[in-house]
Amino acid sequence: MPATPEEHAGTDAAPNGTSATAPAAANEAAAIDEDALERKVSQFNSVHSGLEVDHAGDESLEKVSSKKLAKDAFDVENLGDELRALSERHSVEEVRVLSRLMSADHNLAPPKPPATCNPLLLAWRWWVAFLLPGMGMFSEAYFIFAIGNIEPLLAIQYPNCFGDEEPPDCNQTTENNIQNIEISAIIVGMLTFGFIADVIGRKWGSRFTMAIMFVGACLLTGAYGPNAQVFLSVFCFSLFFYACGVGGEYPLSSSSAAERAEADPELRHRRGEVILLLLAMLGATETVSAHDAELTWRLQFGVGAVICFVVTAYRWLYLEESEVWKAEHESVQKELVEEQDEAALAGKRSWREHLVIFKFYWPRLFITCMGWVADDFAFYGNKLFQSQFIAVISPGASRFVSMQWTLLNSGVSLCGYYAAAYTIDKKWMGRKRLQAMGFLMMFFLFIACGIFYNQLLDNAIQVFQTLYFLSSFFNQFGPNCTSFLVAGEVYPTDVRAFFHGISASAGKLGAILAASVFSNVSTVATFYASAGAGIVGAVITWVFLPDTTGLELAEIDRLHRYMLAGQIQNYHGPATNPKHLSLYERWRGYGEYYNPREDALQHRLQELAKNH
Repeated sequence: MPATPEEHAGTDAAPNGTSATAPAAANEAAAIDEDALERKVSQFNSVHSGLEVDHAGDESLEKVSSKKLAKDAFDVENLGDELRALSERHSVEEVRVLSRLMSADHNLAPPKPPATCNPLLLAWRWWVAFLLPGMGMFSEAYFIFAIGNIEPLLAIQYPNCFGDEEPPDCNQTTENNIQNIEISAIIVGMLTFGFIADVIGRKWGSRFTMAIMFVGACLLTGAYGPNAQVFLSVFCFSLFFYACGVGGEYPLSSSSAAERAEADPELRHRRGEVILLLLAMLGATETVSAHDAELTWRLQFGVGAVICFVVTAYRWLYLEESEVWKAEHESVQKELVEEQDEAALAGKRSWREHLVIFKFYWPRLFITCMGWVADDFAFYGNKLFQSQFIAVISPGASRFVSMQWTLLNSGVSLCGYYAAAYTIDKKWMGRKRLQAMGFLMMFFLFIACGIFYNQLLDNAIQVFQTLYFLSSFFNQFGPNCTSFLVAGEVYPTDVRAFFHGISASAGKLGAILAASVFSNVSTVATFYASAGAGIVGAVITWVFLPDTTGLELAEIDRLHRYMLAGQIQNYHGPATNPKHLSLYERWRGYGEYYNPREDALQHRLQELAKNH
């Protein structure tokens, strides 16, 4: 057991064996012991910060903690009649801990510009508020679709490599795995920049991802080789480099949009609409290719490079840091300085916090990952059906006609995006209902296509056409929107981007899984497999997905603080309101913690401590 100040003062012996009891020596020993207590308390708070940490055998550390808390300047023993209930239900040490567990102020939006009726000025403000932040997603989608469009053009330019002519003059294994190379790079970017963005901030993370995309776009535009093999190697390297930036754009754009909406009280309850309008930029970019092979694909990439340059310049010159991230980061750093937690200030606490949060949030991570997997699995099936769908309704169609059908399907999908943006913040809809409904509709549509496939092709082609377009609509008016949104909302600011990156990368693995499964089964089996993904997605959504509609992100950050302090049972705020919890979390009993009156008392306590 650590020695008390009195024991230190009485037992420290001088070199000649005499007792060091002089006042100066006692003061020096007490000062040394105070530093030791600070270090012990810091160690205690950081090590024993999990939800279900076993405190058995750590009585000495608890005593050290009590002594440290007893020295605090904020007097919690005389809180007055208003907060007497807290003193009666909690110990002095517990009340002192609760007084520190507050989230940073999220009302950080800049002043509103003056009202105007000028349509040009209104259009400019709308561009700056919604379109400009989404240009990163736009440029990403432009390149993803452009890469799909240039495959037949590359086959014209290099028929023995990208086409079917024999003998092949490049590595066919590499050529056949171009899509997997791209997806692998996207996953690397999602995980890497998701983690980095939680450490260095949204501004620098967004700058780096866009700069990588710009350099990669230039490399793709200028890709050249004296023969097909060299060209393939240069092209694959450029694509991997560019796709790493693409992957980083997912967690950064979602986190930044969620926090930008959170900082503005007027947008706070329209947070889903803001994020989905940004995501809609993904669906607006499919273009129709011409037939001049090399010139066409270089022009496509060149236009995309110009877009990347404009967005990169904007981010390096004008992009501001997320005020919500900055406030939370500064609040945590201030607390660490007060605790003199040198290890945490050096960055070592990040891994410990991630382990604690993984322990608490694994059900949410499960649904944001598996929901994205189910959606990408079914969405990939929809894309595979596209060529067969066109062949059925327009036999022998030219490439131009095929692209017209593709553009029409994209238009239907885009309608789904905007319908989701309009309804997702409504109380009667919300995130959970929208995602579950979308999965269920995909299940019914795909199972109908599978059961009645031959009859539809022979006797009701218009019905088959309607079912296909509806599957595209409900994929967007459902899980393809919500999976992107909820992965940026259900986690605290400290790990929001990283956990979004994990969830999005799981979705890409779902696409790879779908490609391997669907390439080895019949068309009818493909419909059944996509229907299976739909029903599985609906069930896990209903069990594991919490509904954050109307819940302020500041409350998730408050819950985060309580959790890390081992005080989850004493958090009584809206984040434990049963309507914001999943069925699984309610079964775990977290909803029993919800107590608005107790939460109001704690808010008052924290305000007093803050202003002390």
